[in-house]
Amino acid sequence: MSPDGHFLFDRHPEYPLVTAAGFSGHGFKFTPVLGAAAADLIVSGHTELPVGFLSQSRFG
Repeated sequence: MSPDGHFLFDRHPEYPLVTAAGFSGHGFKFTPVLGAAAADLIVSGHTELPVGFLSQSRFG
């Protein structure tokens, strides 16, 4: 569980890895769109979907 109770979706800063975690409770219903965002990040390195607010950087 994250400190703010929301899930994480982010790219690893050093490795070619996309992290999507913490989807219990309300998060499971977002997996289709986050799957599309993950595919974008893996294939092209960026996504047009607004996922920045789910980044690990929100914790400092």
